[in-house]
Amino acid sequence: MKGIEDAQLESRNVLLRTDLNLPVEDGEPQKTVRFERYVETIKELSDRGARTLVMAHQGRPARKDFTSLETHADFISEELDQEVEFVQSFFGPRLGDAVASMQDGDITVLENIRFLSEELQNASPERHAHDHFVENMSRYFDVYVDDAFSAAHRSHGSLVGFTPLMEAYAGPVMQNELESCDRVREEFNSGVLVLGGEKPSDIIGMMKHMIDDVEKVLLGGIPGELALKIQGLGSDKKNEWIERNSFDASQGEFEELMEAYSDKIMTPIDLATEKGDYRPEEVPDEMTWDIGRKTAEKYADIIRDADAVVMKGPMGAFEEHPSGSKKIVEALTESDGFTVLGGGHTSSLVQRFGHSLEDFSHVSIAGGAFVRYMSGEDLAAVEALSD
Repeated sequence: MKGIEDAQLESRNVLLRTDLNLPVEDGEPQKTVRFERYVETIKELSDRGARTLVMAHQGRPARKDFTSLETHADFISEELDQEVEFVQSFFGPRLGDAVASMQDGDITVLENIRFLSEELQNASPERHAHDHFVENMSRYFDVYVDDAFSAAHRSHGSLVGFTPLMEAYAGPVMQNELESCDRVREEFNSGVLVLGGEKPSDIIGMMKHMIDDVEKVLLGGIPGELALKIQGLGSDKKNEWIERNSFDASQGEFEELMEAYSDKIMTPIDLATEKGDYRPEEVPDEMTWDIGRKTAEKYADIIRDADAVVMKGPMGAFEEHPSGSKKIVEALTESDGFTVLGGGHTSSLVQRFGHSLEDFSHVSIAGGAFVRYMSGEDLAAVEALSD
């Protein structure tokens, strides 16, 4: 892959695919580590005299976080202390006029790319190159830069369709993430995996790919509770919720891993409810929200002594029940080993709990892309840039 360090950008129209997908709380997007890191690339392009159109997505159709990028444009303007234009049109004279009016160093943000239905289709770069949107946009630009590592596992038009049509480069975030993840894949052995979050299916591939090289796998979040459910433990109410939301779809594969690696996989020894902490076999008929205090302490001791730790996913519903996730993240900052945080929600814990990026060996801002890359899979956008 070619990086932008050798690209001629001054006075050229640059189409930047980045990822400004932010968590939305009370209807308002919230700035994150991911946002700050991607804005650094926007600033670099502007400083080098590029005329940059920023293309990104926010949420998915029918979800609560599916919103316009107008607020994001304001955020970028505030961060860089310069005027940033916002254009709602994907076609026609309003788009053409917005691009034509840009001067060296100018930044314009395009509306949420997922407002286009064709954007959510997975297809090859060659096929997407013939999308109406891709063909139309390519007429306005000289250079395509893909910096959206956190979306790199998707073969969508904005991520792969422009690579056959113009000069294409990997952005700094894309390059840094790949280099750091390669280091984890190559150097991570005899370490500890801390796996939580919401979807057990997200971590199955990661476990299969890495479990032979680790000492322990510490489960929390929904994966931890699914593991307890397999053992006939945990909250009946929570187990019903897991089934109702199909988070047990990968239960068969999960069960096989637990049987094959029972000596490595650790499950919570207590769970937190609104009323207090309970052992898995004693949880009353109410919802559980987090790992309990004893589990957090036990996991933290293991993490502090480990030579290497990779954490993917919080330990529970951290927005309202942060205790378990906070204890685990603090243990990572106290470790002298090689520590990596991966995943969108996981990286947001850094700021939420008052830490800095320098407290960890690497903080990946990606969720699905991080998991798939750590599972040994190829990433569609990376393959397109390489080709």
